[in-house]
Formats: sequence, C-alpha cells, structure tokens
Amino acid sequence: MTPGRVLFVGLLAVAALLFVLNPGPDAFGEFLTDEAAARAEGSDTVSRFLQGRTGRKTAQTLGENAEHENYYLATVYTIDMNGRMPGGEQRYLGIAGWFTPLESDESRR
Repeated sequence: MTPGRVLFVGLLAVAALLFVLNPGPDAFGEFLTDEAAARAEGSDTVSRFLQGRTGRKTAQTLGENAEHENYYLATVYTIDMNGRMPGGEQRYLGIAGWFTPLESDESRR
C-alpha cells in the first residue's frame, strides 16, 4: 500500500471512531450532574446536601434542555443559565466521550 492509502485508511478509522464515540444528550446530562456534585463538595454539610439534591435535578433538566449542534464527529452543547436575559450562556464541546468547556460569556469580557 502506498503512504497515501495508509493515511486515508487511518483517517477513515479515526473518523469512524469519533462518530461511534460522539456523546449524546444523555451523556451531557450525566456530565452536568457530575459537575454539580463536584462543585457541591467544597461547601459545608447542609449546603452540600442541598446543592447535591437540587444540583442533580437542575443538571438533569439543563442537560435535557440544552441546545446541541451535532457535527457527527463532535457535538457542541449550549446551556443558558439566565433564560432570555443576556449573559450566562455556556458552551461545551463533546468529542470521543469527553466534554470540555468552550468560551463562556464571562471569558469574552
């Protein structure tokens, strides 16, 4: 096989792997739940209990209602913490089963 064909087959294999591992809305909801639980760990006991309970439900709701742009190999999820008010919009890139934050309104300032 020529190097060009090897490269082409390799790129196809990587694209197929990314397509299969592209996280869906359920995975994004789980990610938000884990993030809410991690942020609640640093508080006192009562706050941690309340944040753990309300944070889990809020994260599930945000995950279900997040806007998503599916590019088949990766997905961009957008959650708006303020509703129709300006500010509070956060974007996450989901690729290969992982999520990473993209720029938010605070980072643009």
